[in-house]
Amino acid sequence: MASWREQLAFAPLETVERGEEIGRRLRHAIELGVLEDGAQLPSESDLAARMRVSTLTLRAALAELRHLGLLETRRGKGGGSFVRANTGDIARAQRDALAAYSLEDLRDIREYRAFLAGSAATAAAGRSQQVSIARLASMAVMIETAQTPAEMTRADSRFHIELAATSGSVLFARQEMAMQAEVGGLVWAGASDSRRAAAKEHSMIVDAIRAGDTIRARALAEEHVRRDMNRLIDLRMSMDAPPPGSPPGIEDIDRAVSAVESFAVSLEGTAAESIRTVEEAVQAGLDRAKSGRLDELENVYDVARQNLAKAVSALYGTGFVADPSFFGELGAIWCYIPSGPESPQRWEVDLEFYDYSTAQWWPASDADDKIQASYAYVDALGSNEHVVTFTKRVTREGRMAGIAAADVLVSRLQSGFDPFLRSLPPNTCIVDQNEVVLATNTASLVGGTLSPSHQAERRIALPSVPWSLCLGVSTGENAADGG
Repeated sequence: MASWREQLAFAPLETVERGEEIGRRLRHAIELGVLEDGAQLPSESDLAARMRVSTLTLRAALAELRHLGLLETRRGKGGGSFVRANTGDIARAQRDALAAYSLEDLRDIREYRAFLAGSAATAAAGRSQQVSIARLASMAVMIETAQTPAEMTRADSRFHIELAATSGSVLFARQEMAMQAEVGGLVWAGASDSRRAAAKEHSMIVDAIRAGDTIRARALAEEHVRRDMNRLIDLRMSMDAPPPGSPPGIEDIDRAVSAVESFAVSLEGTAAESIRTVEEAVQAGLDRAKSGRLDELENVYDVARQNLAKAVSALYGTGFVADPSFFGELGAIWCYIPSGPESPQRWEVDLEFYDYSTAQWWPASDADDKIQASYAYVDALGSNEHVVTFTKRVTREGRMAGIAAADVLVSRLQSGFDPFLRSLPPNTCIVDQNEVVLATNTASLVGGTLSPSHQAERRIALPSVPWSLCLGVSTGENAADGG
């Protein structure tokens, strides 16, 4: 039977981007200490079979690890691939690995890890009278005596894997091992001063499990994981350089606030300009149309594509969505950017089961013809991205023909506001009309939602958009509800 180390490092891959995942999985296993210095990897054929990839794909990943100095290949009798954890540039590898994650990626991982740890702790507490937790208790404090980041990472990882195993769920254990392989090697990058706090938090989780307190066990486990991940998110935020052309740091708070306001006005103006030209194209197409069918408005797509080419740094998608009561059919003429500014594409989707009249961005029956901004939402039936949609009704002879619209990625709001937020007090954020955090300078607020109990030292309504700038939210680590 394979050891837990082998299960963690060499588990079969689940994603289609297998070449990249192999390198990331093995690199993290070395950083994690799962694969220790001097350890020999299985043969290429055996390892490829375990990870369910081709030998060619595996070799490319191993070559990258050799380039990073994390593997050494020896020829001849007794040869093979050997880990060089003590000689590779682990710190550089960790920063490179972290830089590959967006804030939204890390937010999603944070919430999934918190859910997983909380569920495991709940299940463990529920069966505490049937199982021994002595092993879990001993692992809880191992991190306090760890001397190196690798030892801290290993101790923390083993505690969380044991916690998942104590739940009695094989699936929990597998998923926790996968999460540790994903980010376990990064959590303790530059965080050696947190090991005593981690040991205390581990012990508190164990105490709650021993007492059979399922509610407290879940709360403590979730808080512990979120605290670890927030530290990692803060590090990731500090790595981002301001975008090219950004102004230098603003020391004066009022000037930074003015810069935030100006950016909001500029963003809304870009969306409004795209919406206006799309609306004009729709009206011109209807003037020429003979049958009043949506397919007679093909010129709208060309306009939408041109709009994206001009505003690629701000907009994610733009176009026209038809009102079926006007055209007699569902339909949209939409252009978006799925992978980069070089590839605007037509949005193609089967709208038969998509009632967009109930979507967050569809105007209410009594809405006026001004430009509106939706609240932030995940477009699960379209792009699968976290977006805000600006819309305007397009009317024809007193009837609504549809809407002209423009999408903005929430991740771009974070990157766009970031240079100005850095100059403002900690725990500052920008929220939408539903108090969902769109951008922030503090990890604990990323992806959160402010509640009425969360107080800000100063709250400013931003011009042109239904958003607010909240300075110095005074709620500590858990300033926002995760989600």
